[in-house]
Amino acid sequence: MDYIITTDLPNAEEFVKLRVDAGLSFRSIEVSRQALLKSVYFVGLRSKEDNALIGMGRLVGDGIMFIVSDIAVLPEFQGNGYGKLIMTHIKNYIDSNLDKTACVTLLADVPADGLYKQFGFRESAPASIGMIYQMK
Repeated sequence: MDYIITTDLPNAEEFVKLRVDAGLSFRSIEVSRQALLKSVYFVGLRSKEDNALIGMGRLVGDGIMFIVSDIAVLPEFQGNGYGKLIMTHIKNYIDSNLDKTACVTLLADVPADGLYKQFGFRESAPASIGMIYQMK
């Protein structure tokens, strides 16, 4: 497949659609619209054929703490190295633009943790553990 790499934010509708189609949880359009504007860095893969968003990832942060988030590739394109390509762009951005004292975290679904380990991410236990609070 021919694709275009972009750092332009998608619209909220295509962001939500890709999340859901790739197996990530649903987020509302309005919340997604607001969240996208808070992205520090975004990388997307678009089909050259129809400009459809087929993969994405983003970095969210405040200058001290950052989260790699929303790494998603449509199922029909998984297994072609697109996740690795997206992470390469994010990692290059991190290495070139963030202060060396910044903390970059992510929550990894298993077995996707193998992808992130290739980029130097590691489990933080036993020194610390990741925790999550989700409103019901």
